Amino acid sequence: MTIQEIIKKSLQEIKSRGLQLTPDTYSEIFCRHAKRANVIFEDCQRLEKFLKRLSPELQESVKNRHVSTLDQLVQYLASEVMRSDTKKSGEIIQAYVLLVKRLLQAVSMLHDKKAAQLAEKDIKKIVPYLEKGEIDAIREHWNRFVMEYDDSFLNRLNPYCDADTSDLEAMVDDLVACFKSREGSGGDLSLVAQLIVASLVPSIASGMNDEIATVSAQIRSNPELLTSPAMMEDIRHMIKKRIELDKKAVVSRMTELDTIIEHINLTLVRVVDCGETNHDAISKIQGELGEVNLGIDSFEVIHAKLLAIANSLETETRVLSDEMKQSQEDVTELRQKVRVLEDALRKERKKSGTDTLTKLPNRRAIDDFLSKQEAAFKRYGDNYAAVLFDIDHFKSVNDTYGHDAGDVILASFGKMLRRYSRELDFVGRWGGEEFLVVLPKTDKEGAYKFAEKLRDVVSKSKFMYKGTRIPVTVSGGVADRASSESMEEVLKRADKNLYSAKAGGRNRIVV
Repeated sequence: MTIQEIIKKSLQEIKSRGLQLTPDTYSEIFCRHAKRANVIFEDCQRLEKFLKRLSPELQESVKNRHVSTLDQLVQYLASEVMRSDTKKSGEIIQAYVLLVKRLLQAVSMLHDKKAAQLAEKDIKKIVPYLEKGEIDAIREHWNRFVMEYDDSFLNRLNPYCDADTSDLEAMVDDLVACFKSREGSGGDLSLVAQLIVASLVPSIASGMNDEIATVSAQIRSNPELLTSPAMMEDIRHMIKKRIELDKKAVVSRMTELDTIIEHINLTLVRVVDCGETNHDAISKIQGELGEVNLGIDSFEVIHAKLLAIANSLETETRVLSDEMKQSQEDVTELRQKVRVLEDALRKERKKSGTDTLTKLPNRRAIDDFLSKQEAAFKRYGDNYAAVLFDIDHFKSVNDTYGHDAGDVILASFGKMLRRYSRELDFVGRWGGEEFLVVLPKTDKEGAYKFAEKLRDVVSKSKFMYKGTRIPVTVSGGVADRASSESMEEVLKRADKNLYSAKAGGRNRIVV
């Protein structure tokens, strides 16, 4: 069959079947007639050429689907590609999900608390079908973590040991090696222990009590005890005791000097009254007094010099002349030195912890008592409460009746606090018109009952000054240790509650 015949048959079939004459329709019918006539055209072999390039599996699949044209082949391959891409994409997404989860699990094991918490939180959110916004939110968590991460805290190791901070395991190995290299010498703690022991030993007092000696021996024998919170609390307590010993020694020695100087003063008066003449003896005593240097000499040296002067005066009492009457300048100098010593003695007595006006413990003594209560709470769980009182409208009392009247009210209120508190309670003047009562082994409910009773007593009492009755009320704030994080918070809460009582109209107690 010739090509013209094949073309003719193809056109007749298109016409007889009522098909639209298009290149694709014509090509399909033409190639079918050519194949039946065993006529080979290259254009009609294109489908077979493409099929040969496919894998055997695809060729078999194409054959089973009776693909006979290039269009059908293209459609089939496109559907296979789409199906393959979807499957592979799902597999890839699943692989990434597992990878992210494993990475987050690894992060949670790297000994960084903040990173571990963030990782554990996000592990639960990682699923194969997250929305883009959810993925962005997780990524933002880690963006912030990276931007805010600060490892400068590792620099604090530098003064103690050189460590490789880029590798946690290597850093631990370096630190262990560093610590081992100090074994036998006691390390830094041994040096610190020596300083602590030195700070406990009284610098003025002649000795220290058994409690201080015991703690010092423990620290010397085992410097590692310095890392114990209980030992640190004991050391704070011991240092306070050491300071108290020194202060008591100062007061005692100042009293001794005061006694000697008083004796010198009386002896000089007797010498002047005797009217005897001994100019050389007076000059000698003047020189000895001039050698006393309060700024440089120790207590022992001053004591010895003054005692020697006193002995000299005692010996020369009967032979000193009335020239002593003309030595008023020397006597004035001695009296000035006496005043210096007396002032020093008064300052030490003032520091003893008593408020001058009310005779109650002052702020410093209150702090010491609170510290002891705090130590008992930490060791034995003994609760304690604090009540902060404030005299209402006290400024108005001073303005109306005078400061003397105000002083009388302060002193009277202090006596009432002591009268109505227990023997184990601690009453002190906090400052101005504020007073603090510390109630050991008491909760806030018990403290409130005490404060309310005292408030009622004050409101019904008569405060008299020069025949005039002055109305007085008080407000109070209550707090206890069991409801607070620290001793400082007990005081803050009591002060806050006192403020609430005054803001709420005064003459009331707030807990």
